[in-house]
Amino acid sequence: MCKRSTRFWQESGWMQAVSGSMSFQPVKGQQASNMRTYLLLILRIPSIALLFLPYTLYTSPWATVSTKWDHGLVLLGGSFFLSIPILIAQTRVFLKRPFSKGERAIYRGLACAALAAGFAYLGLGIRESGFSQEDIPMAFIWGIPYAVAIWVMILSAKKLNPNESAAVMLQAAWLPNAIWCAIAFWGNKLFPNGWQIGAYLAAFTIVLYTVEITLFMRRKRQTLGPPLTNPS
Repeated sequence: MCKRSTRFWQESGWMQAVSGSMSFQPVKGQQASNMRTYLLLILRIPSIALLFLPYTLYTSPWATVSTKWDHGLVLLGGSFFLSIPILIAQTRVFLKRPFSKGERAIYRGLACAALAAGFAYLGLGIRESGFSQEDIPMAFIWGIPYAVAIWVMILSAKKLNPNESAAVMLQAAWLPNAIWCAIAFWGNKLFPNGWQIGAYLAAFTIVLYTVEITLFMRRKRQTLGPPLTNPS
């Protein structure tokens, strides 16, 4: 009776269907992973596109570094190009591809260079026009994003594994310059045109990076490999 029952289920195809559904699970997992990768890349398109689209006064970040603009605009526009290594680093983190020590050093160096460009821009402004009491509120508006970025970079080194920390450092270093430009070029006597398409894409990227940093920092620290055990 048992043999006949087993033969019946085999002939009816039920066992083949069950085994087929079990083998389909890894395929579904791979498809979900691919969809997340595609979504990650799609969300990064604005951060790359804004480099070549007008931000204000029909000028793009690319125009500030490729033509003879003053040094201040080069510092502002050049910092937006940090989105390229951010794309590379975040994609590698998402795909769980380990960074070499050299890659992590390069990413951290680029993050520090972007922050240094912001301080250099402030120094140029003070040297050219001086500093008065009227500039104090604007200095606070400028300084708060940079102070938060430095705090996030230090905290990420403690809470995240080295790969995630390097990626978060890049995003944190990109944000202060973008926030400053969003405020400064919103629209005033000096910049009557206000925001153009590149600025709106930058605003979207500001929100995206802020959300991603928050999600990363809420996670517990994960090691890059299995925990080491003491030999007994």
